[in-house]
Amino acid sequence: MRDLGTQQLLMAETLGLAMARRAAEILDRHRDVLTGATAGDLGQHTAQFAEDNAIFTAVLDAANECLGRFDNRPENDRWCDALLQLLRLAEFTAEAS
Repeated sequence: MRDLGTQQLLMAETLGLAMARRAAEILDRHRDVLTGATAGDLGQHTAQFAEDNAIFTAVLDAANECLGRFDNRPENDRWCDALLQLLRLAEFTAEAS
């Protein structure tokens, strides 16, 4: 039987990978809409964008906070690196599936 610390670590890892997948899905969905959208398509897409933006922002903020444990730069200076880490994790989970 696994000890509690190992279980918590596995749960944190699984949660992080799921969040990364969700962020990548949101980026993909909006890229597809915005690259080929007409004005009417964008109007219909507004509600979905607002919901996804809230989720994406929460995931990116969490990733940035986690990265802050290893990177002492100010939060505003590391958000791009946090985004890249999310995308790398999402890519990893896609390859592992």
